[in-house]
Amino acid sequence: MTDFRQARLSMIDTQLRPAGVTTANVLRAITAVPRERFVLEGREPVSYVDDLQPLEGGRFILSPVHAARMIQLAEISSLDRVLDVGTASGYSSAVLSHMARHVVALEEDASLAATARQHVVELGLDNVEIRDGWLDAVKGESFNVILVQGALDCRPDELIALLEPNGRLVVPVLRSGVANVQVFRQDSGGVMFASEFDATMPRLRTSVPAQEFVF
Repeated sequence: MTDFRQARLSMIDTQLRPAGVTTANVLRAITAVPRERFVLEGREPVSYVDDLQPLEGGRFILSPVHAARMIQLAEISSLDRVLDVGTASGYSSAVLSHMARHVVALEEDASLAATARQHVVELGLDNVEIRDGWLDAVKGESFNVILVQGALDCRPDELIALLEPNGRLVVPVLRSGVANVQVFRQDSGGVMFASEFDATMPRLRTSVPAQEFVF
C-alpha cells in the first residue's frame, strides 16, 4: 500500500527543492494537499511522479514542478484574493487555499467543475469557490493574483485587466509550440512583464484556434 504522505514529502525533497522551489508557504501548502485525491481512479500510485496527470476530456493537472514554480512566482500572501483559471479537478485551487485569503476557481468543463467542488467540500476548504465557465463568470471583479493552469495562445489581455493594483498574473503562453511561463505585474506605472521559464505544457483551451503572439 502506497504511503501517500511519504510520497508527497519525497516529491518535495527530490523534485521541488532541486528545481528551486524553496518558499516556505508554497511547500507547506503542497504538503497539506493530498494530490492522489485529484487524479483519475487507478492513477493514485503515480500521482506524485513529475509529469502531467491526464484527466477526462483531454484535461490535466500540471506536473508538480511546473505547478509549484508557477505558484512560487505568484508571491501569494494570506491577504490575497486569487483567481485560478482552469482548475480541472481542483488540485491547484486546493493548494492555493492554504496560502490565500480567498480562491475563485474557473472550470469550463461542467463535469470537472462538479468534481472539483466535491473535492473542496470533502477537504473542508471553505475559502474556495468553484465557478463553471470562463472569464464571463468573473466579469466586473478583480484579483490580487491570477494563475492559469495550462498554456494560452497569446498575451492574455482580458486577464491582465482583472488585476488589482500591485497584482500578479502567472500564465504560460505558447511560442513556437513551447509554453513560456510569464509574469505580468500591475503597478502605478502600468503593466510590467517578465519571461521566467520554458515548459512542455498543453493548451488549456484546445478548442481555441492557435495564434502566434510575439512581443
